[in-house]
Amino acid sequence: MKKNRLAEFFKGKGYYVLLFVGIIAIAAVALIGSNLSSNQKDKGENFVDLNEPDNSMAADDENNLQTDNNDTSDQLADNEGTSLESENTPGSQDIVHNDNLLEFDVFTEEEENGIDLADVDETVTAAIEQDIEEQPTAVETAGVTVKNAIPLSFDVDAGLLWPVDGNVIMNYSMDHLVYYATLMQFKVNPAIIIDAEVGTEVKAATTGVITDIFDDPVTGLTVTMDIGDGYSLLYGQLANVDHKIGDRLSEGEVIGTINEPTKYYTVEGSNLYFMVLEGEETVNPMLYLR
Repeated sequence: MKKNRLAEFFKGKGYYVLLFVGIIAIAAVALIGSNLSSNQKDKGENFVDLNEPDNSMAADDENNLQTDNNDTSDQLADNEGTSLESENTPGSQDIVHNDNLLEFDVFTEEEENGIDLADVDETVTAAIEQDIEEQPTAVETAGVTVKNAIPLSFDVDAGLLWPVDGNVIMNYSMDHLVYYATLMQFKVNPAIIIDAEVGTEVKAATTGVITDIFDDPVTGLTVTMDIGDGYSLLYGQLANVDHKIGDRLSEGEVIGTINEPTKYYTVEGSNLYFMVLEGEETVNPMLYLR
């Protein structure tokens, strides 16, 4: 009797029951499969491939390297600034022996230019010695110190250029008296008087430095020049002198022009008053003029 009821149940509603159970089973299987797939994916993300570089660590190393480079650059800038300030200090030619700075500078120069470290000290020493040797000498003038690139040296054998072309109307004479026509008296003459027309150019007899420019009642506008080795020259009766004390003139360079004679030489006429001194003593210019 029970079997008949069960058979009748399945014949009536049994088909729908089985269909519902099947749908639930399929949904359960799909849900379980989805959960398993999600879990495996999460586990896969936690795995680390030891063959691949750690990008985060590489990034940190790069940042640290960049920071170190920036610190080194700042230090270089500070060192260079200190070095420039020391070099620009007026009058400071002493060498500061700083082992740290020297070692750092040599290392940088070697990296950039490939300099042999064994030759650095000799090169620096040679450059310093050359700079000292090439320092200009000083010539003392009337209240002015003049620096010259080339020291003055008077070549006695080469002699002097005639400063003007003209006849000697009064010779040098310190051991006997000569006659001064304007003064109408006899006196010694520490220079030579060379006849020259007014406006004639007066040239430097040799290279020298102007040590004084002054007006004198006897010789008029007068220029003195140091020519080296204790010798000096004096040019008198001048005009149109466009130089100043301390100027260096080469041989043959125009000093000025011949002026009207002073009252002490009116009879003699316009002339160049030319004197040569060795130390404080006058000497005969004719011994040196060529």
